[in-house]
Amino acid sequence: MENIIKDLIQKYHQREEKQNEKFGLRRPIKALEPASVEDLQKAKEFGFPEELLGFYRLCNPKVCVEFKQRIWSIDAAIEENEGAVPGCALFPHGFVVFASNGCGDAYCLDTNVTTPEGSHPVALFPHDAIDEDAELPKIQSYRFQVADSLEDFLVKFINETLRDEPFYG
Repeated sequence: MENIIKDLIQKYHQREEKQNEKFGLRRPIKALEPASVEDLQKAKEFGFPEELLGFYRLCNPKVCVEFKQRIWSIDAAIEENEGAVPGCALFPHGFVVFASNGCGDAYCLDTNVTTPEGSHPVALFPHDAIDEDAELPKIQSYRFQVADSLEDFLVKFINETLRDEPFYG
């Protein structure tokens, strides 16, 4: 996964440089730096799975890294899981929000499923169909798997081939 994250960082920096050139800007390019020990500890205590911690060990955006979708920083992901819909309904059932599309639909690692390689698939959930009190059967009816693992998600994210339309049944 390390090489995929390096590709992500490189593409992000190239994209930011092109934006600066296109619009004649001199804004600094936000670094995609590894998370601090304190942030990683906070994420671990909150309940982020190891593969997500592995991503953040190499790349923790200031707020998010955005192409067609957004991957949240540790702090923003915790907020998505604690205080935002649908994350606050999903997290107690083992779905960890770490990214979103432009409409607020949530990409989650599904910690209820573990592949033989030890990874978790990524599922997409609509923001406007799952409320704070949603029961598990309703949540599961909207689960749409978009990647077999975080690594698969990152490849699709970088290549901008990630599905961003949720399933409405």
